[in-house]
Amino acid sequence: MQEGFFVGMGTFRVDCKRGVAAGGLRRRHMSVPSARTLLGCAVLFLAHVGLSEASYLFVFPPASNAIFWLPSGLTLAWFLRTAPARWPAWLLAIFLAEVLIVLVHGQPPAVALAWGAAAGLLPFSGGLLLRRQAYRVFVFRRPWDLARLVLLGAAVGAIPGTLVAAVAAVVWLGAPSFWKVAVSWWSSDALGVILLCPLFLTWTEPNPEPSRSGRAAEALAMLVIVSGGAWWVFGGEQSREIEGALPALLFPLTAWTAVRFGPRGATAATVIVDFMAALHTSQGRGPFAMGNASVAARILTVQTYVAFLTLLVLLLAMVVVEEQRARAAAERAEQRIKFLAMASEILTGSLEFSTRFAALARLCVKSMADWCLIDVDEGGVFRRIGAHRDASKEPLLRQLEERYAPDASSPQPAARVLRTGKPLLLPLVTEELIRAHAVDEENLRLIQALGTHSTIAVPLVLRGQTIGVITLGCATPGRHYSTADLDLATELARRAAIAIDNARLYRDAQAAIRLRDEILSIASHELNTPMTCLALDVQTLKRGAAQSGAPCPPPLLRVERQVKKLARLIEELLDVTRVTTGRLHLQIEDVDLPAVVRDVVERLAEDLSRAACPLTLHAEPSMVGSWDHIRLEQVVTNLITNAIKFGSGHPIEIRVGEADGIAQLTVRDHGIGIPPDRLPHIFERFERAVSSRAYKGLGLGLYIVRSIVEALGGSIRVESTLGSGTMFTVELPRAGPPRASENEGER
Repeated sequence: MQEGFFVGMGTFRVDCKRGVAAGGLRRRHMSVPSARTLLGCAVLFLAHVGLSEASYLFVFPPASNAIFWLPSGLTLAWFLRTAPARWPAWLLAIFLAEVLIVLVHGQPPAVALAWGAAAGLLPFSGGLLLRRQAYRVFVFRRPWDLARLVLLGAAVGAIPGTLVAAVAAVVWLGAPSFWKVAVSWWSSDALGVILLCPLFLTWTEPNPEPSRSGRAAEALAMLVIVSGGAWWVFGGEQSREIEGALPALLFPLTAWTAVRFGPRGATAATVIVDFMAALHTSQGRGPFAMGNASVAARILTVQTYVAFLTLLVLLLAMVVVEEQRARAAAERAEQRIKFLAMASEILTGSLEFSTRFAALARLCVKSMADWCLIDVDEGGVFRRIGAHRDASKEPLLRQLEERYAPDASSPQPAARVLRTGKPLLLPLVTEELIRAHAVDEENLRLIQALGTHSTIAVPLVLRGQTIGVITLGCATPGRHYSTADLDLATELARRAAIAIDNARLYRDAQAAIRLRDEILSIASHELNTPMTCLALDVQTLKRGAAQSGAPCPPPLLRVERQVKKLARLIEELLDVTRVTTGRLHLQIEDVDLPAVVRDVVERLAEDLSRAACPLTLHAEPSMVGSWDHIRLEQVVTNLITNAIKFGSGHPIEIRVGEADGIAQLTVRDHGIGIPPDRLPHIFERFERAVSSRAYKGLGLGLYIVRSIVEALGGSIRVESTLGSGTMFTVELPRAGPPRASENEGER
């Protein structure tokens, strides 16, 4: 809701949006009659009388009616700027003023009463129509607002009063023509609305656009030029050759005023020109009074000129202002996007609380505030971080951080937001408001020292729970936060809350990963001891069987294979914990890669035979590089066992070669292949390309292979066709990993 009171004492605005608590402005609901209402009636009465007398200056003898009736513009603007509850008082003031004027000018009391009633019908009917079309509040800022004012306020609003006045003139004054009186009255009232109502509306518009400094001299010069030009055009007593074209010369001047100063400049300039045109023409001077035109023709000419000049110039001003407003809105939207983008970059740039939110507070004081405080609940303890645009006032914020953190009972705005979970907008912070929100005298002193004029506090809401508050303060005189600033701060708080949530989730996930790795490491070590004992027992039984000359029992051989498989799984778990914790140590030495491959193939000969996988090896006789022998053997073993598992019953091809100092190991099977959507993830932990029900394992073998190969300074890639097989290619620099090569160079 927006409501303004125009009684010569300023305006105020109440703005409620989405449950936002707005404060800082005192609202008083005053009964009628009251001191303010009586004062408004007195001002309206005197203004109506004064403008009525001024209107009689624009009467064309022998006609008795004015070209435009100025009080109609004033009274309609008055009604549009005040609450309907006060309209009865205003109608009484208008009635009394009109009756007085009519009686002073010698008209009968009956006519005075009728015309007094007619004078109040225009603002009443026009005000009702305009407020209803504008949803209770009429705002005069856009071209469409001007069209509504002309159509509803002037053209339609003047009809009821016109009919009453014309009937009174016919009945009590004996006017010969009802329609002649009606047209005269209607045109006079409508022109009064067109001329003066925009002037009052533009100069009393709530929350006008802030004026730019250094324009007073230019505005005064323009008014002097417009006044002088109008006097020269309409004040001539002798006919000039270009007399008929002179009034058009004033349009560029008034248009320039509209472009430079908007609707206010347009209304001021057109009122001056229109008054000059009407006054001089009524006294027989100027282009509209020259020639043999009748009085009626002169009146019509002046009225047409006044109407068109006023409307065209005011329309131009509103179009210019609308374009400037749209451009400013686009610039603000662009600045908002840039601000939020920078804030998001800060919030995602670090996971450490102090670093992120200190940078965020500095960004806020750089872009939209003079000081900023951020309070976040960390396990029941509030952490507060602040920043101020003025470095000399940083100690004040530090004192607020240390001594006045928000709690449930604190009257501070931040505490209020924590309790309610709703944003708080204080567009105007008064001394009384500061005292109401201060905890004690010292807190009051610190807040006063910050010089706050406007404040915003927005909650940090995480999964429906308020975990903190961002408080912004503006100390610049004349600047006040609006709902647009509140929306921006709310979006900033939303992103900050998401960043806090992400940081906490990441921290919890890292803690869970560390716990998991620790459990895996402990479990692997604990399992390794009994498995070692079991393997020794199996070896003892095999030696006993060999010494007795009897063949080794098949169950014992199966036990041996399962023990080796379990030992390999335990070793994989240990390797995973070593990789994730950065404890995968390498023993770099000269290693012959083809020899390692032959040893692994020989060791896995039984597995290859059981899986019916004929193996073909193409390798150089020797290829020595700086690698870790045990880890390289583990890489070859994992790749071949992987080929045996997924290529059972199909041949396996292994190639060992070299290119430009890079050793290449290729292991190719002709098995089931890997689905294309699983290829990018095949080297991840616990990743399986097929169902674990059909193929056993932990899904760690290829992850360990990639980790070892990268630790040795190499790379691994995979190529696969579903149903045709898979090929893994390992490339290792023969010089060894970079760190090892550097150490070699130093030696």
